[in-house]
Amino acid sequence: MERLYHRFFDALPIRFPHSDEDLHLLTPEELRRVRRTERRAMVAAVLIELVAYLAIFLPIYAFPDVFEGQAGRIGGPFLHLGNGIHWERGLWMLGITLLELYALLLLNLAAVHGIAVATGYIRRDRRAGETHGLIRIALERRSGEQRVYGIDPFEGLTPWLVYLYLLFNRLKGLIGSALMRAALSNLFGRELLRVYLDFSGMPIYMAVNAYTTHTILRNARVVVMGQTSIDLIVRRLPEFRPEPAELGLIYDTLQYIAVNKRDFHANHYHLTKAVVEWFGIPVEPYHPLPPDYLQKLKTARPRVADICHLIIVLGFLLDGRLSGRERRQLARLRELGVLDLSAADLEDYLRDFVDGQGLEAVTARYLGG
Repeated sequence: MERLYHRFFDALPIRFPHSDEDLHLLTPEELRRVRRTERRAMVAAVLIELVAYLAIFLPIYAFPDVFEGQAGRIGGPFLHLGNGIHWERGLWMLGITLLELYALLLLNLAAVHGIAVATGYIRRDRRAGETHGLIRIALERRSGEQRVYGIDPFEGLTPWLVYLYLLFNRLKGLIGSALMRAALSNLFGRELLRVYLDFSGMPIYMAVNAYTTHTILRNARVVVMGQTSIDLIVRRLPEFRPEPAELGLIYDTLQYIAVNKRDFHANHYHLTKAVVEWFGIPVEPYHPLPPDYLQKLKTARPRVADICHLIIVLGFLLDGRLSGRERRQLARLRELGVLDLSAADLEDYLRDFVDGQGLEAVTARYLGG
């Protein structure tokens, strides 16, 4: 399938000429194209869900003898199922669902490609080198590459908590649909026509499709802008050799932002890679965050502390969103006197970054103009 995705992605046209090589700044026209691509993709995702629901249930209601004739029974734990299993109905629903998922996948690939073209991230003269990363975004494949540098965002969490956290994120739509069906059954009683129950989950799945597409495309925009911004920031890092303990503090800061996010993100990987290579930090198989990290940061010499402060703020910004956990962490850093940055300033930096205006302001704040 991977080869098919690449062939589909490479076959998509590049319609917009670009002369601006400075990718961290989007012109108003480029930003308009990006947002138009996002809106169209979200509408298409909702329509795909609508078509899928109609394709599933209309034939079932039109030809009940075909889809709900003789119910089959199987042994094992399913032996005592009251109504048995209608294999034709189940296989039909499974087939349409798989087609829907495939259509959504192709939609995401096309939309991510559109974002990359609209921002100038891919061009006719350089497409192949960026394809793999963009396809991974469209397929919602998490980047685990930070582990190469010993960075673990799930440090301190037991394995079963990590599993439950990831499982819940995957099952949000299914849980919502089940709750909707239960609420309707309790509200109207068991005599409610089955058609209403069958279609009760449709609005939820429409919303899930639209939200998922929006999230993927927003992440595509963030990754496109983030990687170029990181390259530009690294060029402005001071050219000096920190002491070994200071290198360890910078390394600790990279782990600190990963733990704050509790997630792997492509931009955090690129930031980690760039910082480690720039300063020549020795890579460890696993680099835990020391308990006294914040105290060491408070007593670091200003030149090193500013670099760490910049990395922390970039960690907040580079995935394009601020969680409640991060807001609380920012407030804690302010209370401890570690970071002099207000939530309003951070949100301004985030808004500029997501809108394609780069990270120049925050870079100048910590590295100087």
